[in-house]
Amino acid sequence: MSRKPNSIGPFALGIIEDARIDLLASLLAVRENDTEPDFGLPDEVPDPGNFDATSVFRKQLIDTLSQFDTDDLRPIEQRCRRVRSLADGKGISSLDTIAEKQFEEDVLREFTNQPDPLCRSIWSYMNARRGFEDAESFYFARQFRDYGKMYDAFEVELEKAVAVDASSIDEAALAKQITKVLDLKTACTVKALDLPATTTHLASIMLIVRHGGPLSSVYDHKADGRRGTIYFRPPNEATLIYTPSSRQIEVCADSANVRQQISSAFAEVALGHDVSRKPLTWKRYNLSRFRTGFSLPFPSIPGFDIRLARVLEAEVRLGSWSRKLSLKVSIEDDIEEVANQYLRPNNVFSRAEGFSKIGIAVAYSKEGDARERTLNITIAGSKSCNLQSNKDPEERSFGYALLDSWGIMTAFRQIENGDLRSIFSQLVELYDRVDEQVSGSRLQEMGLDPGRLIEGGLLERRERQDVILGDDHGIDGEFRVQPSATLAMVQTVGPFGEAGGTRPTADLQMYVINKDWLHETILRLLKPLLNKRASEAFDDDLTLLGSMQIDAAEVPLYFARRLDDLKTISRLDVLLRARNSAGVGIVLCASSEMPAYLGPNVVVPILSNLSPVGEDLVIARDGLELAYRNNLTLARGGAIPQVLRSGTQSANLHIPGKAPLTLTGAEQIKIFERLVSAHNAGSPDVQVKVLMEGPGTRSPQNAFRKEAWNSIRDVYISQGAKRGYWRLAVGATPTA
Repeated sequence: MSRKPNSIGPFALGIIEDARIDLLASLLAVRENDTEPDFGLPDEVPDPGNFDATSVFRKQLIDTLSQFDTDDLRPIEQRCRRVRSLADGKGISSLDTIAEKQFEEDVLREFTNQPDPLCRSIWSYMNARRGFEDAESFYFARQFRDYGKMYDAFEVELEKAVAVDASSIDEAALAKQITKVLDLKTACTVKALDLPATTTHLASIMLIVRHGGPLSSVYDHKADGRRGTIYFRPPNEATLIYTPSSRQIEVCADSANVRQQISSAFAEVALGHDVSRKPLTWKRYNLSRFRTGFSLPFPSIPGFDIRLARVLEAEVRLGSWSRKLSLKVSIEDDIEEVANQYLRPNNVFSRAEGFSKIGIAVAYSKEGDARERTLNITIAGSKSCNLQSNKDPEERSFGYALLDSWGIMTAFRQIENGDLRSIFSQLVELYDRVDEQVSGSRLQEMGLDPGRLIEGGLLERRERQDVILGDDHGIDGEFRVQPSATLAMVQTVGPFGEAGGTRPTADLQMYVINKDWLHETILRLLKPLLNKRASEAFDDDLTLLGSMQIDAAEVPLYFARRLDDLKTISRLDVLLRARNSAGVGIVLCASSEMPAYLGPNVVVPILSNLSPVGEDLVIARDGLELAYRNNLTLARGGAIPQVLRSGTQSANLHIPGKAPLTLTGAEQIKIFERLVSAHNAGSPDVQVKVLMEGPGTRSPQNAFRKEAWNSIRDVYISQGAKRGYWRLAVGATPTA
């Protein structure tokens, strides 16, 4: 039975309909590996000038490919998507720019002779793959810059100007330094390109850094039903853009640590900057103060006399990035009065959840100089400010001092390891939270300084709470938060408009946890435990750290969070049982409540095994070794089948020779307690109505999620000798 043409993806179908016929045939004939099927496409390619013949040929291609399912056609669809991205919009200029800079004269001539952007894109993919991939990196880097989504932007305070362009960068030396600082097991490659100035961006330099990730593996299901393991090192890529005029380094990578290390390596090798003496900094800008008004105080800054500081431009986004409302006024106007007069008092600026752009004019003079000066400051989003491109260092410092005094700017300052050690338990508690937002009052209870955590990149400031639950003056319910005449305090208003009490403003300030950076910070503090490092994230809540040596055995060490949640426990248990070939390991748990085992691994709470202050290791190694030895037998299944409870809703099933099975919820626990009891009594088969008496379901399958049930059937539970009976599976686990 033939499949419908819609099994062909939209990008592949579009390329088939639009591309020149000879280039199209070459692109569809590409096979990146042996797993891609042979589609049996026509060998004879008609003359591109013969319209009727090419139309028939395109129809033949569609008919042939339509016989295959979407999975078979996915590689073709992905290639066509890549080709199309560089044949439309800014992808065209990205490919043209890279071609002009990289292609040899004869290659460039053939490239430019292609009749249209789609042909040039396909031709480059087929004949100049490295240039095509660099153009992709350039294209995506431009997207990040244009939409303000570059992950981090660092600033380098050079003592003297450095003339630098792509040709002056020692790519080999930089690659060697990056390999060193990232502790890579394989060498990385670095490619430097000059980016020309555009209407929105200054001339800059782009670096494409390609390196291998941690060694990983996946199961490969063979055509004959057998299962094998494929080991591979996934390719990672980081893109760095340096703008000499603003001395700003922008980095896009999937790891906060990688972004910082690559930026520092670039500053050291390419710019000759002493990072150890003057570390790179980043600055974050918080515009939330303008939610309550546009007036700005005149701070006292030594050496400067401020006459005026006024907001002249405000911009808010209206639900999405593409919709915005901007208001600009002259320096003689009060922007708040203008907004109230023409947009009504309850206007969008007074109700804005956040501002995307603020423009400020400052009139000032220097002490001992009668000349009046002006400084224009424009902040766009949380990471962009025009001050860094100001060529006058004194004026630049003055502007930053103003932003700091107004509470708009926060500068990055690395937290020392010793300080991190002293708050390690609080950091673990933060990382274990389900809600990634935390209030100022909660941070105060934990003994944490939000300002210092913001400087260290672990927190970002968000809007203040507008509604709180409380009991003020005997009134229960929701209280709205309003400004107060008392400094640093807010007034609460009850559900019926009655006045409540006052609260410190700092208590109601909300912060969002930088989960990735916090995760890497905790892992960095745990690294001294490891004999071998092999960091790999299996799940948002589970990371392999590497291994530690106990009694001459290499013991896998994992870090998990949120193990007080039954769904998380069940998901991670399935995941770790699929990896039981690694042997019995240790799961360091951030939660105070947790199961005793996850798969063939002993679960150990971090906060119960902290080292005394002053020791090198943040976790007591002796405690981990003791927990491992004491629980090793049960982790291997124990001597007899048994169910051991670790709480009212959590237990572990132990069967000799098998990894422990974590049970979550009363239903699962009751089912296996009955099966174990029947097995140990010598009558292993249990009728389903007896087995399910009480839980309220008619089948043990209903007590488990589909994925979990598929992983345990015929491994821990199997059908009995008669239909309608179940028994504990105590024999050898079936192998693939």
